[in-house]
Amino acid sequence: MPIPHMPARRIAIVGAGFTGSMLAAHLLRCADTPTSITLIERAPTPGVGLAYSTPSSAHLLNVRAYNMSAFPDDPKHFLRWLWAHDEDSTVPPSGHAFVSRAVYGAYVRDVLAQAEAAAPPHVTLRILQGEAVRVAEGGDGVRLRLSNGMAVAADALALCVGHFPPAPPAVAAEGVADSPRFIGDPWDHAAVAAIDPEATVLVLGTGLTMVDTVLTLENQGHRGRIVAVSRRGLLPHRHEETRPFKSFLCPDVMPRTVLDVLIALKADVRRAAAEGLDWRSAFDALRPYHHRIWQFLPPEERRRFLRHARPFWEIHRHRVAPEVAWRIDAARRKGRLEVRAGRLRALDLTDDGIEALVEAPPSRLRGLTVAPEEIVAVQGRGLAWRVRAGAVINAAGPACDYSRVRHPLVRSLLDQGLARPDALRLGLDVTEDGAVIDARGSASERLFAFGPVAKAPFWEMTAVPELRSQCARAAQRLAQAPLPTRSLTAPGRPRRSPGAGSARVG
Repeated sequence: MPIPHMPARRIAIVGAGFTGSMLAAHLLRCADTPTSITLIERAPTPGVGLAYSTPSSAHLLNVRAYNMSAFPDDPKHFLRWLWAHDEDSTVPPSGHAFVSRAVYGAYVRDVLAQAEAAAPPHVTLRILQGEAVRVAEGGDGVRLRLSNGMAVAADALALCVGHFPPAPPAVAAEGVADSPRFIGDPWDHAAVAAIDPEATVLVLGTGLTMVDTVLTLENQGHRGRIVAVSRRGLLPHRHEETRPFKSFLCPDVMPRTVLDVLIALKADVRRAAAEGLDWRSAFDALRPYHHRIWQFLPPEERRRFLRHARPFWEIHRHRVAPEVAWRIDAARRKGRLEVRAGRLRALDLTDDGIEALVEAPPSRLRGLTVAPEEIVAVQGRGLAWRVRAGAVINAAGPACDYSRVRHPLVRSLLDQGLARPDALRLGLDVTEDGAVIDARGSASERLFAFGPVAKAPFWEMTAVPELRSQCARAAQRLAQAPLPTRSLTAPGRPRRSPGAGSARVG
């Protein structure tokens, strides 16, 4: 039973996408002492975040409905919600269907609303709309400043900020990033909608974000060429229905090299094929071991994975719905979409658009079709080619190197030495429990990070099946942990690392 005279534990959460909303929902369910939760979201609608804010019904989830429950202990929760809210739902009992992200955003909002309605009187939720821009840590807790001038005081702060837009290409000439023809945020719906439907559009990246971008352009009636470029020109594979398969990997003997991981995976694929199963069944069977595999890989092997294996891993691991794959295939067959492999060498403004120079080495020429008038030079067996586009959309993936992220909240954390980027530049440096590690290497008792920003200890921490478990565990820890009574600095004064500056943290 809660103790009535106890002071309320104050927990602030920045970001009300899936991670922040589910963390709040779990806190509302599990807090057994007086707790005040403040959920801060810059967008008008909490619960949708970047992933589920799209207005397009063509943007489908990349995970089948069965695996999208908000609760790890209730795997059919989302399915029941779907059937209850849509009597004509075509989602089968197996859950092998891919619903729109907008529908899933409504589900997340409903889960949060139901958790708030069912919460006991000693647990309260306040939702604030605003942009968090500054953090200060003192003896009395954490103080968060919003861009509208509001201040939020808390005993613990959870950063659930999701993804930041891709960093501009390093080879872009001066003025390109500021040009209205360069769309640096692929989720800027107004900017994409303003593209001339007859213009050639160059998309940087060929992954999931490129797929969404192409669907958006097609839905708004785009008639011009769409050219998608990435270093390897790889497209995500499509989902197919899978069957249960037990991985050959022994949980007690984890691989210690990337090569060993691939050998184990290929052995599973061969075993699955012998049983009449698709490779996807074998790949999915490895999923419960992803975090453990990453934790056992030495730092140099993790770097090797990121340098060499990451693109191939991601196109197999993060697949697209069959309906989406069909549309992308059709766009390619009809010549509306060209997918090319090559390294971007230059990006320059022209009088009527942007010109890109791309180099393709010999190993990337298979299947590459380039018009003769676009070829600039033949270099050995490779070639350099040029694309003149009316618009360029940067869909190269979210910015993960926090030393380069310019958002004021991130700069506030790094400049004060309250946080540091992780060694592999995957996000912030955190413990496995989500405690933010400062510039001196100490884990904070008040600052925490969850979701994609905190994937460094795990590698895989971007999809709902992983995020929901992290949120459930984090809520239990935050609700039950003893409140720190003091910090290492005087109240109101932020802690700084010796000589910490805006560009020398980490």
